[in-house]
Amino acid sequence: MSDSDKVEKAIERVREAFDEAADETEQMTEEARSEVDEAIDSLEERIQKLRD
Repeated sequence: MSDSDKVEKAIERVREAFDEAADETEQMTEEARSEVDEAIDSLEERIQKLRD
């Protein structure tokens, strides 16, 4: 394997690692957003019950 091939393989591994990290970050962001939405809904319900 030539040095050029080694560099290309290394670059591909970096690209794959970055893509995987980006995908995981996106998934975590979606989960966090969902948890925040649920917390806000719960807070709204509590406030409504206190008003009643």
